[in-house]
Amino acid sequence: MSGTSTLWNILTSNPAITWVGYGKESFFFSGEIPSTTQCDNLVEEFQRQTAEQRLIRNRTDLIVGDWSATHFSCSCCPLSLKTLNENLKIIVVLRDPVQRAISRFMEQKRNERMPFHNLVVNFTFAEYAEREAAAIEACVARAAPLRQPRSGGAPGQEPPLAGLLVTFSVTGFSSSSSDIVGWSVYDVFLENYLAHFSKEQVRVLYTDDLAAKPLESVRQVEAFLGAPPHTYDPNVVSMVYNSRECYHWRCGRKRGEIQTQSTAEVAASSSSSVSSPSSADGGDGGYRYGPKDGPFAQARSRLVRLYRPHMQRLFAWADKGIIAQPPAAWRSLYA
Repeated sequence: MSGTSTLWNILTSNPAITWVGYGKESFFFSGEIPSTTQCDNLVEEFQRQTAEQRLIRNRTDLIVGDWSATHFSCSCCPLSLKTLNENLKIIVVLRDPVQRAISRFMEQKRNERMPFHNLVVNFTFAEYAEREAAAIEACVARAAPLRQPRSGGAPGQEPPLAGLLVTFSVTGFSSSSSDIVGWSVYDVFLENYLAHFSKEQVRVLYTDDLAAKPLESVRQVEAFLGAPPHTYDPNVVSMVYNSRECYHWRCGRKRGEIQTQSTAEVAASSSSSVSSPSSADGGDGGYRYGPKDGPFAQARSRLVRLYRPHMQRLFAWADKGIIAQPPAAWRSLYA
């Protein structure tokens, strides 16, 4: 889920909205590393932190949220969150899945402090993408005999607690362990949430829309949450936060200030022929792709094939009114 830093910085300038904990992401039920998932954490502690925010601000009507993007790909988090509050509202921010995978790879490779730096440092993107895509497909194939049939109901209309038993398929379990490639398999993670929460409680946003129409996107979220409309600072609304050139949740840059890395720069660090994204977190989201052949182009095509059936499920849900319509460019690429 990309774009959360930009949305967080804009939306929490509304005095009626805040977040739980101390940083943007609490990682309360799930951290960046899949093995750190802790869905048995006491919900009472989370509730205490929520109440603390209302006491600090002396507002009983304060909307308190958690902005941990890692909770999306976590298999047990929907159930934990529903246990916390069955009336919870879920906001999911999605980026083009191939772009998300490239951005995540470059983020981990570029910074030796990142949790998966040592895992990717000796790979090109093309090599790593093929390795992970093959591993996910092999995992799904091995587990196929264990697959439970889907109930036949539309997402958001599943019986309570269906997610772990039915909806969160073997594809979900296989993908959730792959931080770079697997976390872009959006449909299985979203379906897991829709098995626990009604479609009226789940709002899907897209980074393309957030970049092109940030204020309109924020107004949609305000209405979804039932928050009073706020007069936002135009300078805050026009910023891109947590971008490649200013890598921190609170660090913002004007869109025109973010320079797209040259092909040569990226080739030096990843041996690929792609320019890096202009923003790691919900900026323009664009790439200047290199030649239409070669290892990188082949890797990109490989991922498009991997993600295509999953994206088509999202398109079908959008056409049924279950989620918002995705960008037209996505339908063209993943048709």
